Amino acid sequence: MPAPANDNRVQPRGLRRADAARYLGISPSHFDLQRKAGNIPAPKQMLGVVLWDRQELDQLFDGVSVANDDDGYWDKACGSESQNT
Repeated sequence: MPAPANDNRVQPRGLRRADAARYLGISPSHFDLQRKAGNIPAPKQMLGVVLWDRQELDQLFDGVSVANDDDGYWDKACGSESQNT
């Protein structure tokens, strides 16, 4: 059943990893691979939670280049950072 036109549900701007992957229509594991390859923008850490910005994901989907000024957080958290770093 469709939501009413005056539906006031909040659409979060910050998405956790699995939600960000789902938002793009890909699996979390493919999201991780694309993140590692630098094709997905870096997450932000807010209030102790790692979140991807919905607007940056929209830009990615629209084909707009999104700056990837990553500090390597997610790679470090996943244990996939280079041994030399």
